Amino acid sequence: MTPPGVLERPTKQDRVPVTGRVFAIGLLCALAYFGWNTLERWPFTGWRLYSNMKGNTAGSYFPFWVDGDGDLHRVDFADLPDAYSRAPYLLEKFDRYSDAQREGVCDAIAEGERREGNQPQAIHVYWERYRVRVIDGQRVKDRIERDFRWSCAEASGYDGPDDAVVE
Repeated sequence: MTPPGVLERPTKQDRVPVTGRVFAIGLLCALAYFGWNTLERWPFTGWRLYSNMKGNTAGSYFPFWVDGDGDLHRVDFADLPDAYSRAPYLLEKFDRYSDAQREGVCDAIAEGERREGNQPQAIHVYWERYRVRVIDGQRVKDRIERDFRWSCAEASGYDGPDDAVVE
């Protein structure tokens, strides 16, 4: 029996077997080799993964509210109440929603604009695609395309989208 405060010497049975240690060291060396040399051979990776595969374009859905004159105004979620801070994430899968779900999202956005004193006649959702570049350490987005996709949360008397002026 060992007195309290004195450490026991490890016995041969307490150690990890030599084959386990050799395997672990070999695996770590292989991971380091493939990572530093950016080689992609399953199950090893060069750590490039998603960041290099994405490319320099990005796209997303953006909501605009239509005023009484038919002009479009981009919905600025930062100006809406705090409850709308996560609303842009609802638009990420907007095309997968049912018509009723899309209408619900648009109704909520229109209600937020009304609380801010605006009078939206409808909410238009556009798909916008950008080229993303880094200039002097800042991300710069150049719009490549803007396509009208949906009109929803339409007020009575609104007669539909036309060639509206975007602000």
